[in-house]
Amino acid sequence: MRARPAKPFPFSIEVEFLDRLNEPVRDGKAESVSALIRAALEHYDFANVVVLHPAQLQISVRLPPALRQTLRKVARSRHTSIGQLVRAAVEAYLPKLEAQPAKAARKRRRRRKA
Repeated sequence: MRARPAKPFPFSIEVEFLDRLNEPVRDGKAESVSALIRAALEHYDFANVVVLHPAQLQISVRLPPALRQTLRKVARSRHTSIGQLVRAAVEAYLPKLEAQPAKAARKRRRRRKA
């Protein structure tokens, strides 16, 4: 019985972590990043694996159709998700919002209710 050939296995990895994996390759300690990953998997004790996932929630936000379409186009062109774009926008906006005096935010809410 012939062994099956190895197939590519895609998975996501942070750029900084990939840079860290490239260091042993540059130093001649590993043949390639793929070889390093295969060796790590062969030596890992999966019986004691502990995977930490940050707590996440899924929320819904009403978006105007034009903004939704813009998000789709940008996500496609940047090869990312709409969720990543939303998180990036909110993370960039929060410091501006937090720098405002608290009263300004309350006034805006009152105007919207009126």
